[in-house]
Amino acid sequence: MSQTQQDAEQPETPERAETPERPERSEQAETPGQAGTPGQAGAPEQADSAEDADPAAGTTAQATAEERPLPSSLAFRINPVSLLAVLAIAACATPLATTAGPWALLVYLIPLAIAVWILRTRTTVGPDEVRTRTVFGGKRFTWDEVVSLRLDEKRWLKAVLRSGDEVVLPAIRVRDLPRLAVMSGGRLTDPATAE
Repeated sequence: MSQTQQDAEQPETPERAETPERPERSEQAETPGQAGTPGQAGAPEQADSAEDADPAAGTTAQATAEERPLPSSLAFRINPVSLLAVLAIAACATPLATTAGPWALLVYLIPLAIAVWILRTRTTVGPDEVRTRTVFGGKRFTWDEVVSLRLDEKRWLKAVLRSGDEVVLPAIRVRDLPRLAVMSGGRLTDPATAE
C-alpha cells in the first residue's frame, strides 16, 4: 500500500477527534439551563444576555450591590497621598531650620500640623448616624436630623440639619453622593438615579 492509501484508511487521528468536540463543549457552556461550575466560559455570557433581555431591570452589578448587606460604617478621609506634600514641605524647611538657630526648628511645626490635619479630618457615615471629626473637635448627628445637603465652597458637602445648623462633612464631595445615599438607608436620594 502507498502512504496516501494508509492515511485514507485510518479512521480518525486524535486531532480529528478533538475538532467535533470543541463546538459541543462551547454549546454546552452556552446552554442557559445547565448548571455549571463558576468560571465556565458561558457564565459571563449568561449575565450579558440577562442584561440584554431586560434593560429596564438594570445591570446585574446593580442588582447584586442592592442585595449585599451594608457595611457598619464608611469613613471618608483626605487622601493619605497628601502626606507626600508634607514630606516635601519638611524637606524644604530643613535648610532654614538647621542654619537659622534653635528657634528656627519651630518651622517643623507647620508640616506637623498639616500631617495631623490630614490624618485626623474625616467623616464616618453609618446607617443610623453621621460623625464628623476635625483637628479640634467633631460633631455627631442622626440621619433623621438631616434636611438636605449643600455644596461647600471648598468642595466639601454641608449637611443642613432641622435646627438650621450647617455641618461641614469633611472629605465628602459630590462624587461620593451615591455611597452617601446608600448608607442613609433611603433618607437621601441618589441624584444619579433620581431622574
